[in-house]
Formats: sequence, structure tokens, C-alpha cells
Amino acid sequence: MRSNKIDKAMHTLHASDDLYDRVVAESRERAEKGHGHGVPKPGRLALRSIPVVAAIGIAIAAMGGIAVSAVSNSEFFAKAFAPRGDNGSSQVAWDAIGGADDSKRIPCKQEYRVIAAEDVISDMENEVEAVGIQLHAWGYTMTIRDMIADENGCGVVRFSLDNPDGLHLAMQYGSTNEIIFDGSNDCYVGGMYMECANGVDLNTYSFYDEETLSDTHLDGTMYFTPIDDIDRADDETPGAATVMSGVKWYLNELQEGKVYSEVFTPSGLLETREFRDQQSDNTCYISPFSIWLKDHYGIRESLKLNLSDGSSWTILEDELLNEEGVSIFNTYVQSGVDSHPDAPGDVLVMSGLVDPEQVSSITSIKLEDTSTSERTYLPTS
Repeated sequence: MRSNKIDKAMHTLHASDDLYDRVVAESRERAEKGHGHGVPKPGRLALRSIPVVAAIGIAIAAMGGIAVSAVSNSEFFAKAFAPRGDNGSSQVAWDAIGGADDSKRIPCKQEYRVIAAEDVISDMENEVEAVGIQLHAWGYTMTIRDMIADENGCGVVRFSLDNPDGLHLAMQYGSTNEIIFDGSNDCYVGGMYMECANGVDLNTYSFYDEETLSDTHLDGTMYFTPIDDIDRADDETPGAATVMSGVKWYLNELQEGKVYSEVFTPSGLLETREFRDQQSDNTCYISPFSIWLKDHYGIRESLKLNLSDGSSWTILEDELLNEEGVSIFNTYVQSGVDSHPDAPGDVLVMSGLVDPEQVSSITSIKLEDTSTSERTYLPTS
């Protein structure tokens, strides 16, 4: 089904056979990385895991804005979590193809929580570490500038990419400002990714800053989550232990393989806050930019943060659970993982920042067949 959708989209856009083959191969690799053991999640992740998602019928439209309660005013966070909608708006909307016969158009939207300079999460800026590593391959120079990682094993990286012969980006594909290479140069670069020093892969998505983009240079942000069965440093939930062992970046060429950077070892991790559902005893961990849901592998669901000021922010919501019939994807990257011990879970990086201390509860609603089940996660401290 995935290849059929890509086939239809690429032929609609009159893509060359060479570019078609490369995009399909890259899509398969990313789909296998993003779903834990290569198993796609229908409905939710399928719309966000394929780098040619724009070619499957996305139409971008600017929408309204939202305020944020507590975020950092540093340049790092201001760039990494800047609004990516048309003309700097704080929402973007598109239509995705769905249904059993691909005849249904599903309205989708993503929301970016606007960063206010006067709102600062205490000590968050101090967790950003300078990296200063360069990677050279096929005419490209990737400079890793800064990084922050949290106890969920998720993180945010700021970098730049240069190539005097051109970056060769395919801007007609992917999400807004997503970095996807077009394959027009002789040494085709499939993408930029991350691994842990021990070889465990990370699920990554990268986006460029529109205001500094040129034919030969971009500044950008890479967001990452863990995948599969990796352990968190405290052994309570998976995630951060392998990240703390060190990470490395690489450029991928479909024929020639990978070229790696040297290893960078974080000196610390941004703390998470634990939440627990009293009925199931399932746990959830949240940092200012990521969420880890243990024993959780929803197909069709709603995931909402309820804040202490009485407002709420919906992170995920299937169109069948949304009053307006819209699917909400307020995430940059999300992955299926195996929690400890041997239970499925979800981990994601949000499209905006929150203060975990201002989250009063987390509501998760699952739709299975025609019935729904609800969990309410409350802070443990």
C-alpha cells in the first residue's frame, strides 16, 4: 500500500524514474526506522513517516495562532521551535489521502506553540551544549553546532549544511521546510541521520530555517527520538542510556553507504516529570519538548496535555475523535518503541515547548472498533 501511494504521487508529479527509485528506497528506510521493528501504524504514523508525504496530496494553508505558557527565550529554542506555517503563521494544514481505496481526503493540521521572549523555563538554556563537529561527504559540509537531549532519549540539534555545488533540495516533497534531497547530483545524498555510539539508530527528521536558506547553505534543526528496545539511564523506561553513551551523525548515500562524524557524548540530560494512570498503573514521562508513553501503542487516539491555567494542548488526535473531523499531528517525530520490560510504547518530540510543572494531567483516548477507552495520567510528584 505504501509503495502504491508513492507510485501514484510521483507519477502525478512527473518525477523521473531515477528520482522515483531513490525516493521509494529512502521512504522504505525511514518507514522501517520510524515504527519500531518496521511495523507501520495505520492512520496516525503513516501520514508523518514518509518523506514524500507532500506528494500524496498535501495542500499547505496558513491558519491561526496559539500562545505558549513557559518557554526559553534563547536563540536555540527560538529557532528550533519557530512557527513554520505560511508567512510565519503558527499553524499549517494539508489534506492526506486515506480510506480503503485511497479515495478519502483527510484534513490534517499541525500547530506550533509560539515562543515568547519573556517566558523562560528555569535552567533549560543551561542544558544546551555546544558540539562543534563537522562532517564532510560528497561535497557537503555538515556542521553540528548545539544539542540538547532529555531523559526520554529525545533531543534537538541545531546545525548548518553547505555545498558550493548546490544543496539539491526537493522542496515539493515532505512537510513544511523538511530537508529532502532531490537526487539530481551525481553523488546522491539520501538524508541526514543520527546513531548512538553503540550502533543503535535514532529516528530523525530535519527542517531548514527559511530565512537563511540559499542554493548553497542552510541552517536547520534535527529532532530525534529513540527506536526499538533501548534502555533509559535509570532503567525505569527506555530512552536515554544509549544516548548518554554518545551520538554521531551521518550522511547517507543509497549506493555508497554512510559517512559518519566523530562521536559526541552529552554531559547531562534535561529532566522529565513522571505521570501515572491510576487505573492501569501505566506511566508517562514528559520533558519540555518530548513525551514517553509506556505500555502504549495507540492506533487511533487523542493525546492531550491539560495545563494548570485551565487551557489544554492537543498533541495527537485522529479525525474520528475530532469534532471537526481533522487529524492533528503536533509532533516533529514520533516512534514506536519497546518499553521495559517487553511492552510497547510511544515516544515523540512535540512541535512546541511546554513547562512540565504546568501540566496538571495528560488525557489519552483510544478508539478501538466502535468503542473508546480513556486514561488520565496524573503527576506522581
